[in-house]
Formats: sequence, structure tokens, C-alpha cells
Amino acid sequence: MSSAQERRNRQNVFALTGALLASLGVVLVIVLISIRPNPTSRAEVDWRSVHNDAPNSALLVSPEFAASDGDWWANRADYRAGQNPEWYIGFVTPTNGFVVVHEFLADVSPEVAEVLDDVTASPIVIDGSTWTLYDRSALDNPGNYRTVYETALPQGGILIVSGTADVSEIELVASLALESVNIQMPGKG
Repeated sequence: MSSAQERRNRQNVFALTGALLASLGVVLVIVLISIRPNPTSRAEVDWRSVHNDAPNSALLVSPEFAASDGDWWANRADYRAGQNPEWYIGFVTPTNGFVVVHEFLADVSPEVAEVLDDVTASPIVIDGSTWTLYDRSALDNPGNYRTVYETALPQGGILIVSGTADVSEIELVASLALESVNIQMPGKG
């Protein structure tokens, strides 16, 4: 190999190395100046406002947390009319768990009913009220329905409280949700 060829080969290596370093520098600058969302911010929803604006809000559960319960907040709340009217609240717990409240004013939606069909139900008492427990924790992908509690409401309809949070947090929401409709019922509380 001639000295001219060796010099061209070295120049190619230097040129490729320089181009690589320049590309990495451009990527680094783009990463540093890109605006990224703050991971500590939370997409909090005013679920009480959604509750108050929903039709028949007096029939809908409205769990109230005490200061001693910790920092609970909702990331989703909506009322869906239709064949299976549903009031939905998604709570993030103080330990960053997740608890879902589904209140069906008539029958449970087919999607949720299907989820409950894959495990055996067992009765459980929470704060003096009988619930049906569906423990789906042994399933491969239980989603937000890892632990599910279901009960009939005094005014009609079905209340389902489920989630990925600790069982004690799910049971707290179940108790508070049921208590909220018992207080609202005439002659209660």
C-alpha cells in the first residue's frame, strides 16, 4: 500500500470519527433544549365538579376522604349515559396505587361483567356491609381489576370498587363510597 493510500485511509477514519462526534453533539444539544413534561406534575381532575354536573348526581357515590386518609386525587371522572349508565372515578392513592369506582345505575356493563366472570367470587364484610370479592391477583394480566369488590346499592344499581392499590386502600374507597350514598338516601345518616 502506498503512502498516499495510507494517508487517505487515515483521513477517512478521522472524517468518520469527526462526523460521529458532531452527530452525537447535535443529539445532545437537542436533548438538552427539548421541553419535557415535569414528571412530578399530575393530571388532576376535579371529580366533585364532574359529579355535581352529572344527571341524577344525588344517586351517585361521592366518597369524601378525611385529612388523615392522606393525599388522594382523581385522574379521571366521567358519567356515561346509555344502555348501562355509569359513574366512574379513577383515584390515585397516597402510595401511588390506583383505585377505580364504577357505579352502574342499572346493569353492569358487559365489559366489566366479562372481567368478573373469570374468577370465583366470595363474600366479604367491609365496615358492616356485605360485598362480593373477586380476587384476580393470580391472573397473568389483571389490569386495574386485580382486586374487585361489588355490592348492590340501596337505591338500585351496582357499585364496583377495584384497583391495583393495597387492599386496605381499595376497602377504604369502597367503604367511603357506600357510606356516601347511604347518607344521601332519605331517612339515612
